Amino acid sequence: MADDLSLKAKRLLATQHSKLLLDEGAVANASRILNEILNWCDNLEFQPGKWLKPNKMYRFDREYITQINQTLLDEGYASIFDNFNQDNHRSAAQRNPNEKQGQLKPTHHLILGAFTDTNTLDVMSQALYSSQQINIELDIRQLALDNFDCLIVVENRDSFNDWFEYKSYTNLSSPLVIYRGDKHHSTACKRLLKNWLSTQGNKFAIYFGDYDLAALRIAISGGYTHLLLPEYQYLVEQCIKQHYPDNQHKYLARLEQNCPEVCQPLLQLMRDKRAGLRQQKMYLTPLLIYPIDY
Repeated sequence: MADDLSLKAKRLLATQHSKLLLDEGAVANASRILNEILNWCDNLEFQPGKWLKPNKMYRFDREYITQINQTLLDEGYASIFDNFNQDNHRSAAQRNPNEKQGQLKPTHHLILGAFTDTNTLDVMSQALYSSQQINIELDIRQLALDNFDCLIVVENRDSFNDWFEYKSYTNLSSPLVIYRGDKHHSTACKRLLKNWLSTQGNKFAIYFGDYDLAALRIAISGGYTHLLLPEYQYLVEQCIKQHYPDNQHKYLARLEQNCPEVCQPLLQLMRDKRAGLRQQKMYLTPLLIYPIDY
C-alpha cells in the first residue's frame, strides 16, 4: 500500500509532466520535494527517471509520472492534476483521504478583532466574566466595514491583547482593531486591508507596531495611510540600540529611496541613532497618528 504524496510533490510531478509534453529534455532541479518523490518510488521499487547530474538535475520519464498518478488513484488519493486551491479541509476530504491538501485553511477568512466598547463587554460579563477587552474571531466576508471610522492593525500579539491600555492614549473613535496575524490570521488580515483600502474612501488604515525598519517597511509597502507611534520627542529620548536589529539593516537602502517625505524624520532618527523602540515600550505615553503621504 502506497502513502499519499504531499501537494507540493504532486504539483512538481504535474509541472514536469506538462513540460515533458513540450520538451522531452525538461529537467527538475534537486530539492526536498524531489527527494520525497524519489523515496516514494523507492518504496515501490521503481525509478521514475534518472539523474543527469547527480544530486543536481533529474529527468523524469513521462510514462512513469503517469504510473505514479495511477497508483495514487488506485489507492483512493487525489490525482496529481487535481486543483485544491479553492478547497478547505472539509471539501477536500470529500475528494481525497488527505483533507490537508485543501488550500483554504480554517482561518483563511478569519481575523482577530479587539473590542473594548461597553455593549460588548457587558455581554461578556453576563455570559462569562468581566474583562476590559474581548478578542473575537471575525469573518471578513460578513464584516460591515462601514460601521467603523478607521482600521488599526496591531503588529504584536501581546500588544494587541493590551489594546485597552493603549486606546486611552489615542484620540480615535470607532476603530476596527485587528491583529496583523501569524500563520493563522495573516492571510485574512491582508485581504481585509486590501478591501478596506478599496472601499472605505478616505478612512485611515493605521499600522501600529514596533518603531523599527521592518515595521516602517511593512506600513509603506502594505499601503497603510498612517502609523501609530509615540510622540517624536519620546522616540528621540527612549529609542534603544538593541531595538535596531542587524538583520533589519538590509531594508535601509530601499527605505531611503521609497520612504515618503513626511516619514523621513522617523527614518532618519532610526538611521542616525541606529536605534528603535519595540511596541512593548510604548505603554503609558500619548500615541500620535503619523501620515504616510504617497
